[in-house]
This record gives sequence, C-alpha cells and structure tokens, in this order.
Amino acid sequence: MPQNDDQLLSAITRIVPSMLTAMEAFEQLQRNFHPTHSAQLKLTFEPFEARLREDFNFFSTVEFPPDIAAIGSTLHQAATYALRACEGITGDHTDIAPMMRAMRAHCRAQEEIYALAPAMTPVNQYFLEPEARANRRLLSQLAHQEVAPADVIVSEDLPRGILSVANARTVRGGFSVYVPENLDLQAPTSVVMALHGGTGHGSDFIWSWLREARTRGFILVAPTSTGNTWALDGPDRDLPALLKILTYLRQNWTIDNDHILLTGMSDGASYCLQAGLNPDSPFTHLAPFSGVLHPDIVMQGRLQHAHKKPIYLVHGTLDWMFPVEIARMARAELEQAGADLTYREIVGLSHSYARTENPALIDWFNAALQVPSNA
Repeated sequence: MPQNDDQLLSAITRIVPSMLTAMEAFEQLQRNFHPTHSAQLKLTFEPFEARLREDFNFFSTVEFPPDIAAIGSTLHQAATYALRACEGITGDHTDIAPMMRAMRAHCRAQEEIYALAPAMTPVNQYFLEPEARANRRLLSQLAHQEVAPADVIVSEDLPRGILSVANARTVRGGFSVYVPENLDLQAPTSVVMALHGGTGHGSDFIWSWLREARTRGFILVAPTSTGNTWALDGPDRDLPALLKILTYLRQNWTIDNDHILLTGMSDGASYCLQAGLNPDSPFTHLAPFSGVLHPDIVMQGRLQHAHKKPIYLVHGTLDWMFPVEIARMARAELEQAGADLTYREIVGLSHSYARTENPALIDWFNAALQVPSNA
C-alpha cells in the first residue's frame, strides 16, 4: 500500500540518524575490541542497537514509491549491515571472531550508505572529519561525487570519487582508490596508500581513511594483497603490484612525489615496513599500525634504509595479537638505525585500527593538508 509523505519522511528521518549514530559509536568502541572486554562492550553498545532496531522495524513497514525506491533499498541494505555490526558486539559470544565479522559488516554499511552522500547532508557530513561538518562549501563540492562501476578499465579520463580497479571482493590483487571530487588537477597531490590486515580486503579498508581524504583533499588508495595476506615470507608478489599502482596514479593525476605515505594495519603494518625499507622505495613516509618489525628486515641488513626515514609507529597497550613489547623492541631497533621516528603507544587500544590517530598522522605526514576553514 502506498505511503503518505509524512510516513516516508518519518521513516527516513528516523533511520538515518540512528544508523549514523550507531556506526559512529561502533567506531569508538572498536578500539577496545578484546576477548576479555566483550561483556562491557555489550552493555555499552546495547542502547545504540536497540534504537537502531526499533527505527529499522518501523522503516521496514514503509513502502517507497517507484521514483525513490532505490533510496529505500539503499537505506534498508545499509541498516541491515549496521545491525549485523551491532550483533557482533551485543551477541552472546566470548571469542573474537564475531567482532571481526562485525568490523566487516560495518565496512559494508559505510559502502552502502555512502552512495547517498550527494543527496543527504547528514550522510555527507558523516564522511568528513567533525571539524569540517559545518563547512557548506566543502559539503557542496563533495556532493557532486561519482562512484565508478566496479572494476573500471584504466583510462585517461577517469571519474572522481571512489573507483574500483579489479577489486571485487571475490578477487585478490586489485585496488580501490578515492580521488577527491574537488581535486585541483594541476596541483601536485599527496597520496596515502593504506594496507589492510591479514585476510582483509582493500574495498573494506578504504573506509578507515575516507573521512580524512575527503576532508583534506588527498588521493587515497587501498590495495588488496595478491594472496590471503601480504607477502611477509617467500616470493614478494605484492611490492611489484604496489609499484604498478603508483604508476597508474602518476599516469592519471599529478602526484606529489615528496609526499607518498605507506601505512597499514597488522599484517599490513608489518608489510609496510618490509616494502618501505628498501633502497629504491618510492614511499617517502611510513606509518605501521599494530604490526611487527619482521626479523628478515634485520637479518638482511635492510634496517640501514631506515636512516632518516620518517616513520610513525603506532601500537596499543592492550594488543592481544602482537603484545606492546614487540612494538617497543621495534622502536629501539628503528631509533638505533637512525629513523626519524614518531612513536605513539595508545593506552587501552586493542588489536584494532586506531582510526582516531589519522588526523595527527596526516598533520605529521604533510602539514599542508589542513581541515579547510568554515569561513
């Protein structure tokens, strides 16, 4: 049965804020994901899930007319993924696996709702740093986003926005890239290349950085490893793939070769150091999060390439996969090698991506990449 305008408006204005609020709360709690903290996290997050579920149940009773059915479908799919993420925290479980699945569902929720950023100001604002959410000019510029079809073919005239190059979730070795909608094509642009953790995928990890890329105007690329994780042992098939991506970027945009950051989480962090500590590395700055300094780097004498290299090393005191002592040893090794090291040990951080560290990292990487003024 067709719904009246008041019901449609009520459905939308209920589901969007409750979903975005739950997603933002999820980000805040994610830093505390730890096998021993599940009961506390569940208690904290239950009110967010309860509100979202109530609003979703109401939303599901409303029939959208054909001319805006696509909006209704997108909101329904995004909310479904957001609720799956909630369930990874509030469900009755004691191991870490449901929380890992919850993080993937959270990525899917962002992917779905991002398509509505041009049409819905709250969604557009969600994908900006908080300090920029009142910037009307920036919001207007970014509202003209384009989302390219999956697995676009490289060409000289690519659209801006999020592009997927041979990076469907069923394949390995491709990459996702975000090109700001308001990018000055004549000015050299900084690049952030972000490497996912073990068994992850670039199409998920790009959401860990999209907010900063949209706000500050740099090119963001999130590759997918050629294997289930990065080539930390055996033949290295990943570094040639990363270098090809840089070639692709240079062929299509004006790249600032003095500001190419390689960063990563967990296995991606470990590989960040492995790929970045080479004599001919094009990566000017390295930022490993919650990883390890691979023994091969030390045994092969490649620590010499850390001399004067800007490195931003981040680790949590409650990391349950790689205890913080590993990071402290890496700090000592890198300092002894003469690295230009910034070490951030975050109290209470578990083995999860410290997304709140992104703004400080960007300030360190390139001070010119500022949050635009609201004036």
